[in-house]
Amino acid sequence: MSFLDINVAIGRFARPIGEAFDDAAALQAEMTRLGISEALVYHALASEGDVVLGNRRLLEAIDGHDNLYPCWVMCPPYLGDVPDPEWWVAEARENGVCAARLYPLHSLYPLEDWCVGALLNELERARMPVLLDFGPRHWSQTLIPWGAIKALAEAYPDLNFIVLGATVGDARAVESLLYAAPNIYFEYHAFMPPDMLEHVSQSGFAKQFVFGTGLPQRAAECVVGQTLLGGLGSDERNAVTGETARSLLGIESTIRVKAPLPLEAVFAEVPVIDVHGHIGSWERTTTPVKGPEAFVRSMDRCGIAQFVFSSYAAIHGETTLGNKEAAEAVAGFPDRLYAYVVVNPNYPEESHEDVHRYLDASSNFVGLKFHCYLHGAQLHDPGYAHSLAYADEHALPVLVHGGGRDEWENVCAQYPRAQFIIAHACIWDGHDPDGRKLHERARTTPNLYVDLCGSAAHRGALRKLINLIGADKILYGSDFPMFDFAWELARVTLSDINDEEKRLICGDNARRIFRRIS
Repeated sequence: MSFLDINVAIGRFARPIGEAFDDAAALQAEMTRLGISEALVYHALASEGDVVLGNRRLLEAIDGHDNLYPCWVMCPPYLGDVPDPEWWVAEARENGVCAARLYPLHSLYPLEDWCVGALLNELERARMPVLLDFGPRHWSQTLIPWGAIKALAEAYPDLNFIVLGATVGDARAVESLLYAAPNIYFEYHAFMPPDMLEHVSQSGFAKQFVFGTGLPQRAAECVVGQTLLGGLGSDERNAVTGETARSLLGIESTIRVKAPLPLEAVFAEVPVIDVHGHIGSWERTTTPVKGPEAFVRSMDRCGIAQFVFSSYAAIHGETTLGNKEAAEAVAGFPDRLYAYVVVNPNYPEESHEDVHRYLDASSNFVGLKFHCYLHGAQLHDPGYAHSLAYADEHALPVLVHGGGRDEWENVCAQYPRAQFIIAHACIWDGHDPDGRKLHERARTTPNLYVDLCGSAAHRGALRKLINLIGADKILYGSDFPMFDFAWELARVTLSDINDEEKRLICGDNARRIFRRIS
């Protein structure tokens, strides 16, 4: 097994999300840290601004680095603003360029044959694969024109297309397109449905997935961990990590392969407690891993000792039904699975009954879950008051998906024995001032914490979060089965923070505040 990363940028982006690679030496250092042997590289300037100048800067930047392969950003010509496709593709080949990268959304052109056909004709003739990049986005944004991609794949059967950055929100489209178009491949740095690689392997599609990280804007450790613990057989793992990409790019590598990180590197040194997950289904995403037995199988593969979740049905309209569903799920695995009682302030009497029904009993219910956003409320809403008083009396954790105008300091002060957790601190990219203002509250509020789960993974953001609030205020969470355990865990275990910080985040902090977890 040898990692070839097909999605890496060199040079500075206009907005410094992540930590840019100013030169090839900086990129090589990060690749070595993560056990990545080779990379297909494009230039940030070419992706954001001047295509021709950026492509030229790329060749200068990676000159002399035999394990870095050039990828040129291209676009269809209109008024002579870029070179003629025939000449441009020939020049690319002369310079050892292995692939073309298109940005139809950013560069404002339709991905239709009447617009991109002249360029695609030349790329097909040169057997140069096309990477389709639709930019970073939230998982719920459906920006990829799947119908147009399928039409192009059919129109150019000898041209291979690699779609970059599909997310869990695209899962149904991805699965359907795999059956429809054999010359479409997927790079999966942002594609982390639960047990995804195991699923595509069992479905026979592992050879249509290629490893990429999104460096330097994204934290590459997440997808490295997902790949190492993905449940792939050796042949499928070899294909995903490099063999398929080398075949597509026409690379016969003579590079001395760096040793990939061992599987054990992804596991935490302490028993991991995952404080944020769900049971049931939410059909806005696909949730193929269902039920407590399947949960425990995935937990065992990824080294998750204990898992705390709430019901999808409960955070939506059927709160009582969902809390009952959670109770039934934890009953069979009392040492592994734990649950939150979901409280909906729009139905306070029912929620009051559920709080006492499940938390008064000797059960595996260990705290409360508020989803202020879905419920159209804020943390200080009167409908939460009874439950907060109960949490304060019993020193319980309260996991909160905020509502946007929550009075964190006031509520934390009013209920000092309750332990509040702000969900989804991964959203902060390490720069955004609004995110800084939200999360820095945890530094000075004794009973306020954050969890890390979510689909965003910005390079260097975890270190910045630790610097902002301290590792003792951060908890590991996955949002499983919305997102993959291993992808989320590697955010911590393969990051460049120290071992003590990893132990605190992965389990020690949770053991301190979840007093009902033995």
